[in-house]
Amino acid sequence: PAINGAGRRKLESWIEAFVNDTDNLEAPIIWRRWAAISALAAVLEQKVWLTTSSQLYPNLYVFLVGHPGTGKTRAIRAAKQYPQEITDFHFAPTSLTAASLVDALVDNKRMIIRLPDEPLEYNTMMVAADELGTFMHQYDDEMVSVLSAFYDPDPYGHNRRGRDIKIKIKRPQLNLLCGTTPSNLMKFMPEGAWDQGFTSRIIMVFSDERIVGDDFAVESRPISQELIHDIKIINSLVGEFKVTEDYRTCVNNWRALGEPPVPNHPKLIHYTTRRRVHLYKLSMVAAVDRSDVLLLTKADFNRAMNWLVEAEQYMADIFKASASGTDTQAIDEIYHFVMIGDLGLGVSEHKIVGFARQRV
Repeated sequence: PAINGAGRRKLESWIEAFVNDTDNLEAPIIWRRWAAISALAAVLEQKVWLTTSSQLYPNLYVFLVGHPGTGKTRAIRAAKQYPQEITDFHFAPTSLTAASLVDALVDNKRMIIRLPDEPLEYNTMMVAADELGTFMHQYDDEMVSVLSAFYDPDPYGHNRRGRDIKIKIKRPQLNLLCGTTPSNLMKFMPEGAWDQGFTSRIIMVFSDERIVGDDFAVESRPISQELIHDIKIINSLVGEFKVTEDYRTCVNNWRALGEPPVPNHPKLIHYTTRRRVHLYKLSMVAAVDRSDVLLLTKADFNRAMNWLVEAEQYMADIFKASASGTDTQAIDEIYHFVMIGDLGLGVSEHKIVGFARQRV
């Protein structure tokens, strides 16, 4: 479009083209797709929005959760390289404290000229961390409060202790894409954190799929020029989303039915309260993925719903996969001892008890 775009797009879907272009990576499709969704959400910044009771922006907090060596890092790095091609796109430093995160965001200010409207001013960054532990070494209440505050672009301000510094950010915003293992996530998040607002803002995408490929049959690929071209056009979109009557009907029918299918794990109770917000954000991403027209349709609702339900159906598996307590480890070791000690005649109770006494 003459106003929003920088030329005609080359791809029907940026997300699906990214998934296809990264099929040489030993990473599950679901992670590659969500890494692409996160990249598009990040480049949209606050340039586009949807008005409900207030203005809603498409930024996302996404955690790719899986066992070590399954492709989280590869998916994140592949997606990260495309926003890097956009001039003045801002990434947060890898390791941060709450204070340094605020300082970095203060430095990353945007001003979008929208004649004849007033300029659009805001501060935004993307956090793309291969491991949650490198981004935040431990659960910190101050850091979590800042992350929660920067999910919605409400005015933020505080005075630095011991310094005569007053920090004010009119419209702060973050996008978050992190990788973590189930056990590290459970160690990082204290039990009480699941009842707080931060975890309700996170979409956790779990996979225990391990892709086994041929290291010598697949060659590395250069960065796709078509993907670079189209993400720059998507980055240039500016304006408010409108909704079709079909989209509105889909949302209202879904709400009337109780927003099924609702995750029922105890740790996800507070997450469920924010599912509709996630759906709207994903709908905006789905819309710009297919077209420059800022209009949400039934097709966008269905696609966003498919993404959300696909992620949610595996969320509860994160808590099963993180079961790594002392008793669990001892039982696994005892089982292994019995399996290797059984030469066809069984293993005596005396030996098993002796082995177990060393561990419990």
